Amino acid sequence: MLLPGLRDPMLPGIEEIPRTRRALGLTQAELAKRAGVSQSAVAKIERGTTSPSYDVVRRLFACLNAERAEKEQVASVADVRSRRVVSVGPRLPLEVAVAEMRQHKFSQLPVIDGRNPVGSLSERTVTNLILAGRRPSEFSRIRVGEVMEPPFPTLDERSPVYLAAALLQHYGAVLATVRGQVQGIVTKSDLLKLV
Repeated sequence: MLLPGLRDPMLPGIEEIPRTRRALGLTQAELAKRAGVSQSAVAKIERGTTSPSYDVVRRLFACLNAERAEKEQVASVADVRSRRVVSVGPRLPLEVAVAEMRQHKFSQLPVIDGRNPVGSLSERTVTNLILAGRRPSEFSRIRVGEVMEPPFPTLDERSPVYLAAALLQHYGAVLATVRGQVQGIVTKSDLLKLV
């Protein structure tokens, strides 16, 4: 049921307030602050132990409407993800994986075993091997799984894009999933699609 706007004289039943508040992820205190009422007033209204004025109920529903509209405008991971995920398997020779990175001009790749992300491979991985004294001629004998880094974090593609942006402050990529299956990837350059 859609919540009516401020000019609509018919408001939904008061019992809709806690259900809608929880669905929007708001605490009683947050709703109270936005509506300019006390948290105890919201608690009493939700418990049904008080009969609030029409003005208080109208303000609560106006805040819930505004929050719903704001959440609907937030971009999701699906809006920015790249649908094509180039990945390598953990048993692949490192030499082949590096060639794959060069071919696609990627600085990093997820390592996926079957359908499960199990690690990641980046230019940093290769650089660290060379700094440790490994010669590129040895890369044909090294398997990706022996040198891979931890997997990239995953987010459901319906998640707000700001969660992906926060993760990208610490990780090279975020894997977008649908029902737990990897369906895309988000890197910092993908966030430019929002501009």
